[in-house]
Amino acid sequence: MAQPSTDANPFGYSEAVWRLFNQAPRAGAFAPGTAGVVAGTAQSNAAHAVLRIELQLAGGRVADSRFRAYGCPTTIAVGAWLAGWSLGRTVAELRALGAADLRAALEFSDDRAHCGLLGEDALRNALEKLQR
Repeated sequence: MAQPSTDANPFGYSEAVWRLFNQAPRAGAFAPGTAGVVAGTAQSNAAHAVLRIELQLAGGRVADSRFRAYGCPTTIAVGAWLAGWSLGRTVAELRALGAADLRAALEFSDDRAHCGLLGEDALRNALEKLQR
């Protein structure tokens, strides 16, 4: 039997969401004890979604990043986008990113707005840990 195509997008997600969901670049986690890593997690009990972003900082910038997500394709795409976008960014640039920026970048619908908030919350959680 032929495998289903990953190009098919039966639910009408934006091209960016569908591509990041299917490819999930930067998915995974750093090995425990990796130097310079700070992680932030957010969850939505109503949406049954969890997003964790891990940032490895060096010289005041994000040198590497990873994410793990459980949820809908948009949640996974938000994690992948955040992990890729954060590379080379300063802490100030990370702080400036909000849910509206995520929605604009990934062009997801109003009914998925909570996914942008999940991404913003996970990033804020990591930055709070960095301050401590």
